[in-house]
Amino acid sequence: MRLYNFTVNMSTGLLNAKCSEYLLCCCSSGRFGACFLPALCKQSDLQVFAARPGLRLWRSDIRGQVEHTRQLKPLFNTQFELFPRPGPIGAYCPEDRQVGLLSCFLRDGWILSWNEYSIYVLDCLNEVVVGALESSGDIVSVSCCDNEIFILKGDRDVIRLSNGPEGLVMEPPFQQSGLFTSSSRSRSSSVTSYESLHGNTPVTTSCELSCRRYSAPLGQEGLQQELVVKAIRVKKKRRRQGKQEDGQIPCLAESWMGYSGPGCGILSLQVTDRYVWCLDFKGGLFCSGLLETGLNWQRFEDNVHQVALSPSGNLLWKVEQRSMTAFACAKVSVKGKRHWYKAVEQTAFVALSDDSAWIIRTNGDLYLQTGLSVDRPCARSVKVDSPCVFTQVCVSGGVVWALSEHKALFYREGLNSYCSEGEGWKYDTVSEAQGLELMCVALAEGGTAWALDASGSLWFRTGICSSRPQGDDDHWWQISISNYVVFDQGSLFQTLLHATQSVATVTRAPVERVVAFLSQHSQCQPSLVSANGSGVWVASGRNQLHLARGSLVGTFWQNVVPRGTVSATKWSFITSSAVPHREGTFLWLAQSRKDLFCVWDQDGELRPSSILLPFEVKTPLLSQNTHGQVSIRTLSPSCPFGLHWTPLDLNQLGSVRLVSVSCGSQNVWAVDTRGIVYFRVGTQPLNPSMMLPAWINIEPPVQPIGVQLVRIQTSPNDRLLWALDNRGSVLVRTGLSEEMPVGTDWELVPGLAVSQLVLSSRTVWVRCVNGDLARRYGVCDRNPAGDYWKKIPGNANWLTVTPEDELWAVTLIGGLSRRLTKLLPQSPCRPTPSGSSLNGDDVDDEWELI
Repeated sequence: MRLYNFTVNMSTGLLNAKCSEYLLCCCSSGRFGACFLPALCKQSDLQVFAARPGLRLWRSDIRGQVEHTRQLKPLFNTQFELFPRPGPIGAYCPEDRQVGLLSCFLRDGWILSWNEYSIYVLDCLNEVVVGALESSGDIVSVSCCDNEIFILKGDRDVIRLSNGPEGLVMEPPFQQSGLFTSSSRSRSSSVTSYESLHGNTPVTTSCELSCRRYSAPLGQEGLQQELVVKAIRVKKKRRRQGKQEDGQIPCLAESWMGYSGPGCGILSLQVTDRYVWCLDFKGGLFCSGLLETGLNWQRFEDNVHQVALSPSGNLLWKVEQRSMTAFACAKVSVKGKRHWYKAVEQTAFVALSDDSAWIIRTNGDLYLQTGLSVDRPCARSVKVDSPCVFTQVCVSGGVVWALSEHKALFYREGLNSYCSEGEGWKYDTVSEAQGLELMCVALAEGGTAWALDASGSLWFRTGICSSRPQGDDDHWWQISISNYVVFDQGSLFQTLLHATQSVATVTRAPVERVVAFLSQHSQCQPSLVSANGSGVWVASGRNQLHLARGSLVGTFWQNVVPRGTVSATKWSFITSSAVPHREGTFLWLAQSRKDLFCVWDQDGELRPSSILLPFEVKTPLLSQNTHGQVSIRTLSPSCPFGLHWTPLDLNQLGSVRLVSVSCGSQNVWAVDTRGIVYFRVGTQPLNPSMMLPAWINIEPPVQPIGVQLVRIQTSPNDRLLWALDNRGSVLVRTGLSEEMPVGTDWELVPGLAVSQLVLSSRTVWVRCVNGDLARRYGVCDRNPAGDYWKKIPGNANWLTVTPEDELWAVTLIGGLSRRLTKLLPQSPCRPTPSGSSLNGDDVDDEWELI
C-alpha cells in the first residue's frame, strides 16, 4: 500500500501527489475533500476525485492532472431527494447545496460525500444521485465500510446505514435502489422506503416474505442496491424513556409512489406505458414522459374539456371546452407541430382502444368509430343502442364498461375481432349487491378493473376478458391506500411518514373537490384512476398523483350466517380458541351473555354447537360473571369443545375482583378493578388436593392519577402481551421470553384510541373507538412494540383473530362476517390468482412483500 498526500494547486488546477509505502489514505482540509477511486488493473488507471465549490467534482489521474470537471447541479435538479426531512426545530438548512468530504462507497464509481448538514451518495459512472439525507444538521463525522455507513451526530447518536440488519446475510442482495433513514430516539415508529422505477424484484428469502413500501422515483435503472438506515443505541449518562433495541427493519405496508401534478388540480388522468396525461380544472392538458428521474410536465393544450388515449398511446382525442367538439390526433408528439382532425361535434366523453372510439354525445347518445389507426385517427360514427344515458365509457382488451348518470355499471357482451360493436349491454349486479356508488372506472391490461366510489375507496376486480367481460370475481376487492398512523413525538420515523400524508387523502379529497366542481359543470366527468404496465395510478385533490407498484392486497368482508340461524340474528361477540387444532380454528360466539356457541371455521356450513354456561358470561371462554367469579372450560385438540366448566380457585387473591383475564398456551394474565396485573403459570384447573399455582403480582405501568389498565391480552403462543387502559391507550409488555415469562417493563404504543385489541401468534389487531380496524406492523421478538399502525378496510362492533391472522368480526348491525383477502400481483406478465385467501396477511413474517 502507499501513502498519498494530496494538495490542490488553485491556480493550475492540479492535484499534487506525494507517495510513500504501506498505507492508502486521503487527507483534506476545509469543507471539501478528495478520495481515490481504485481500479482493478494497473496503477495508471487509478482515479482521484476532489470536491470543489459550486457543486463541482474534479477527476484526476494518479499524477494529479485534472482530466474532467463534473457539473453536479443538473443531477441535483432531478427527483433524487427521497425524504426532504424538515429536521428538528432550529435546524439550519444552507441555501446552496455543497458536496463535502469524499470517500469511496460500496460499488465502482460510487462516492459518498458529506458535510455538516447533508449526506449524498453519487454514482459517477452513470451520473446520478443515488440518494440523499438533507437538513439533518449536526453531523460530526461519517465513515463507511463495505455496505455500511456510520454517522456520528453531535448528540453522540450513531446511525448505521446498510442493506439489512446487523448479522443478517443478504443473499441475494435486494434489487432496488433506495435510501432509508431512522433515529435512535424512538422505537415505536416507522420507516419509509423508495423503489426504483423499473419494476419489482422477486423476493425469495424467508425474512423478505411481505413488504410493501411507500415509494418515490429514484434515478437510474442500473442502481440495484438498497440502503437502510438503522439506529445504533449509544450509552448515555441520562436514561432515555423507552429503550432502543435492535429490531427488524420496519417497512410500510403499501407500495405507493407520490408525484406532484401539474396545473390547477387534476380532473382527468390518463396513463400509457410511456406517458402520463393530466387535465386540470381550468382545461389545461399536460403531459410527462415516464422518466427514470420522475415526471417532467409540459403544457400540451389549453381549453380542453376531456382527453382520451389509446392503450398504446398512438391515438389521442380531445374535446374542446366551448364547442364540445372532439378532435383526433395521430403520431402524438409532445414537442413539435400537431395536426388535429375534427372527429365528432357535441361530444361529452370519449374512450379509445387501439382501433376504436366510443363516444358519448352531449344528448346522451352513444356512438362508435372502428378501424382507427395512426394513419386514420378518426372515422365515421355509428350509433349504438344504450339502456340509459351513460356518462363514462372505458375500453381495453376487447372489453367495454360504461357508467350511467345514476352511477350504475354496465358491460358490453359479444365483443370480438369480428364484431367490434358487440351484442348488447348487461347490468352489473356485483356493484349493486355491495351498494357501491362508483364515481369512475378504468380497465387495465391483464384483466383488472379499477374503480373509485363516492366515499373515496379504491376497488378492483380480476379475470376480465372479452369472453367474460364481468370478470371472475363475484364482488369488488377494496385496496387500503390511506391511514398510516404514527404519533411518536421527536421520532425521525414520524418525520419520514410526513411524506405519506398525501397518500392518506389519495381519493377522499379529489372526490369531494370533483363533486363540487361538477355541481357547476354538469358535463364534466372525472377520471381519477387509470392503469398501465407500471401499476394503478390515482389522482388526489392536492394536485398529487400516486402510483401503486408491486403486489397489493384486496379486502372483502364476507357476511356469514351459521347453519340454523337467520341473517337477522344479532351476535354480541366472537372470539377465537387459542388451542391448536390439526386444521383451522374453533370460534366461540354468542347471541347474548347467556347463549354460547362453538363453530369450526373450516366447516363450510358453520354448524354451531350449543355450550351451556355456568352463569351469565362476562368474558368469553374463560367464563367470568359480574361478581368476578371465573370458570375454566378445559379444551384440547382431541376435544376442542371441552366437556365441562370448573370454578377457578381465587382464594389467594382475597377480595380482589378480576375484570379481564387472558389465556395463552401456558400462562394466564389478569387485571383487577384497580388496574393491578396478575400472572400465573398453567391454564388448566388442578386437583384441589394438590398445591395450586400461585398468582404473581406484576407491577402495572406508571400512569397519571385516574388512569389504569382495564384489559389485557396475551398471544396464543405466550410471546406477546398487550394491554389497554381506561383512556383507550395501548401498552405492550417488553422483555418476554421463555426465561423471563413475566417480562421486564411496560411501553406505551401511541397513535390510536382503542376499544378492543386482539392478538394472533405474531401481531396485534385493534378496534378503534369509532369501529375502525387497524394492524400493528413490525412486531417481533426484538421489537415487541412494532413500528406503526395501519388501518385496514372495515368497521366492526367486535373483533377476533385466529392464531393464523384470520379476522372475524361482528358488524355494526350485529351480523357475523369474516375477512377475505386477495393478492393482486402488479405485473402484466403474471396471472391474477383466481382463488381467495382468508389470510392474505401471512405474507408478513416481519418483512413485507415487495
